[in-house]
Amino acid sequence: MPKIILVQPENGLNETTYVPLGLISLAAYIRKDFEVEVFDLRLEPVDKLCELVRKSQPLAMGFSMLTGSCISQIIEVSRRIKQINPEIKIIVGGIHPTFFPKQTAQHPLIDFVVINEGEQIFLALLRALAGGQNFESIKGLAWKNKDRKVVANEPLENFLDMNLLPLPAWDLINVERYIKKLSNNPGERVIDFYTSKGCPFPCSFCYNLRFNKRQWRAKSAERAVEELVMLNQNYGVNYFIIHDDNFVVDRARALKFAELILARGLKVQYSIDARIDYFDYDFLKKLKDSGLCEIRVGCESGSNRVLKEIVQKGITAEQTVAAVAVAKKLDIKLILSFVIGWPTESVKERQATIDLIIKLQRMHKKTAVYPLWIYIPYAGTTLFDRALELGFVAPQSLEEWGNYFWGKAHIPWLKNPKEYEMIHELSPFAWYNKNLVDLKNRSAANIIRHLLIKTFRPIVLWRFRHNFWRLTAEVKLIALLKKFYQRAIKDYNKLLTGSTAK
Repeated sequence: MPKIILVQPENGLNETTYVPLGLISLAAYIRKDFEVEVFDLRLEPVDKLCELVRKSQPLAMGFSMLTGSCISQIIEVSRRIKQINPEIKIIVGGIHPTFFPKQTAQHPLIDFVVINEGEQIFLALLRALAGGQNFESIKGLAWKNKDRKVVANEPLENFLDMNLLPLPAWDLINVERYIKKLSNNPGERVIDFYTSKGCPFPCSFCYNLRFNKRQWRAKSAERAVEELVMLNQNYGVNYFIIHDDNFVVDRARALKFAELILARGLKVQYSIDARIDYFDYDFLKKLKDSGLCEIRVGCESGSNRVLKEIVQKGITAEQTVAAVAVAKKLDIKLILSFVIGWPTESVKERQATIDLIIKLQRMHKKTAVYPLWIYIPYAGTTLFDRALELGFVAPQSLEEWGNYFWGKAHIPWLKNPKEYEMIHELSPFAWYNKNLVDLKNRSAANIIRHLLIKTFRPIVLWRFRHNFWRLTAEVKLIALLKKFYQRAIKDYNKLLTGSTAK
């Protein structure tokens, strides 16, 4: 059978090494027709991938692409692959190429772009490549014709029934390596998987509007628990990060999921993503009884005007406060996400977000908060056109998108973009509310990180409370220490795995 290599690129220095779930799902779908290998550039060096390409001479290589630095790596790796054998086809899929299929396909190193959900399109493309057929009839594909002109075929309208998909190809990856990367606390064996895709809500900034077309589809509770049991029995996983966009859309399914875990007597924990308007005490209590211990929530802003007029999420700051009160009562950990720099957001409204975060952390000690992200406009979202009206100019090439980061201010309506970037960089220090006794993992690296953050946190938190961003001597010192620590940990991990080459 023809060889196919699926590649997970790096996405940034601070990236969590989650399982490449999209790739192992794709691999399971095509493996009856093709020999498939999954290669993760977060775990192995580029040189090793190139050596694999030289030896195996694959028909094609598929890359999972997100906006940001991974684009730069995909371009560089593709260049090296084409130098080995220019006939190897480079195929990219994922959120970014779905939003920008023609711009992505225009790149001379990219041969094909898979738009939206990849399984059906990717298999049809590989069969066409292996059989010397044309590509005009493959829905959801962007490609170059014989004149090197980009052609975008009509979209594939229907999504696959997730219950008819094969079990993801967990056997094609070293699951133990991901468990070690994700497990931070003694006794925990952590892995991530998903039980549903998409979200039906109309949030103006969200990729789901176009990528999943606001359609939520799911594995049955029985199918989801079947995969959980397999991972528990085969790999000893006892903590599951469920990476659904919104796990609780169907409450009956969520409750059935919990009931099945209890019925099987499984001693596991799991975390989910959910909206704050699903924080019903009795509902979450039943999930907690089965092992729910953490909920990730997109709260977005502390300003009700921004939430209503700009974000269009259908929630209020008061609902966020009420949801945190429910979580505190149930003793469930929260990880909250907020964004600053929204179109038309005032500095006062930005401060309302900061004040709300501080209030929530006082309310419930087990409330963690992601770094304050800076808004980035994405094509295909309803907020993108508003951003264009306000002067946003989208990158005009794939290389330019490779320099896009959530922590950088790319939007023209911010009068002081460096101030926003400083807020993003300092926010992990401001939101860090652990004491040394709270650390389950007391490795040397973790203790050093804890002490560094605790040293600078009081002055950083003072800045956040008083909206004061001048006289930045300690900010520069923090940035240097942070960069040194991150690089030292990354180099140490590479040394442990023997991955010193790049």
